[in-house]
Amino acid sequence: MIICVQGLGYVGSAMCVAISLAKKKFKSKKFKVIGVEQSTDRGKEIVSKINKGIFPFASNDNNLKHLTKKVHNTETLEATCSQSVYKKANIIVVSINCDLNKINGKYKINLVDFKKGIEQFAKKINEDTLIVVESTIPPGTCKKVVYNTIKKIFTKRKLNTKNIHICHSYERVTPGKNYLNSITDNWRVYAGINKKSSDRCKNFLNKFINTKKYPLTRLQNTESSELSKLMENSFRAVNIAFVEEWSELSAKLNINLFDVIDGIKKRPTHKNLKDPGFGVGGYCLAKDPLMAMVGAKQLWGINQDFPFSKMAIQKNYSMPLTTIKRIKTFFNNNLRGVKVLLLGVSYKEDIADTRNSPSELFVRKMKSLGAKIELHDHIVKSWEETKLKIHKKIPALTNFDAAVFVVRHNEYQNINFKKWKSKKKNFLFFDANKVLSNKQIKVLKDLNKNIISIGRQR
Repeated sequence: MIICVQGLGYVGSAMCVAISLAKKKFKSKKFKVIGVEQSTDRGKEIVSKINKGIFPFASNDNNLKHLTKKVHNTETLEATCSQSVYKKANIIVVSINCDLNKINGKYKINLVDFKKGIEQFAKKINEDTLIVVESTIPPGTCKKVVYNTIKKIFTKRKLNTKNIHICHSYERVTPGKNYLNSITDNWRVYAGINKKSSDRCKNFLNKFINTKKYPLTRLQNTESSELSKLMENSFRAVNIAFVEEWSELSAKLNINLFDVIDGIKKRPTHKNLKDPGFGVGGYCLAKDPLMAMVGAKQLWGINQDFPFSKMAIQKNYSMPLTTIKRIKTFFNNNLRGVKVLLLGVSYKEDIADTRNSPSELFVRKMKSLGAKIELHDHIVKSWEETKLKIHKKIPALTNFDAAVFVVRHNEYQNINFKKWKSKKKNFLFFDANKVLSNKQIKVLKDLNKNIISIGRQR
């Protein structure tokens, strides 16, 4: 059986590896997986790496890197920029972006490019090919865009439109050390445009996901599955924004909010309460809370406001400004000439992904206030959004006035502050995201160092 994965981004590339492992891990029928990427310079680079057994993105998931090489050696995975391979596919996994763009102050979902992606394989596939869409899309996309696009092309090709099978099953990957396992060992939601599509989707997911431990959830229709992903991420975004408000108050009252939240979490119904932090980044949480509202209007003509989701997006985006405000207060409201070492560039710990990283707003705003910023991140090789230089080794503190920790990389939690310290009396250590351990905080306090920590007592 041949599986084509369309789109070899962070998720698509890992999906290729996960599906390629199906036979060995779950004793299922062997799959031949072919990843398909656009014929651009970046696309060709990704394809070349996969065809050499190299996972194409920086990752600290050693298991993912090892198994990418292994499935390459067993010839169960290959990649290509040629769309002709769609002719061979029994199943196509759609893992391409459906972007939310802001144009002239108004949000719009880019369904045009998403539709072009569907057209690429619709012109090649055979009848009865199963289409599994795992992209985050607004409710109604599978039926109104994916199905209608394929139906139109099938009609032109004189193929039977009754043999179109489409389902939606969104990814729930967790970037970090267990990236690959977050695909195979995780709960999946799915739904098809009809019973046969749903049944075939279930059969496919059972082949590479550990469904005995993580059972599948079948919803009534694809709109339900599409909405499920957006609601899930919107809940997380609102939760984060909610805690940010209380973090600001706790700082003014000198309250350790982490202790408060730990006490609240003892109640089983409140275990999902988030911790205070530096900001929200990544591809999903920065846009998903708005997609239902925008998509409802684009696809259904429904004008419905989503005030909580909109406010959450705004609050989460501005979170780094809370850190800047407190740094500014420490330096007597004047950051001109203040030299700051920012520790952490990615949007999440132990990954290299910088998309929508809250560090970007922090850097731009600090520079506009006259501060001089240098960056460290041992995982991120280059910061495409800013083109700024990144130190690979943590610099000495001699030439800085402040060290601001914003990403929970393991490297920072191993710093011995008895050895790594500044001689400046007015030097500031700022922990914006619970990066440092209680032991490290205690060492700094015992050394009479200035330490400010979001969510903790001064």
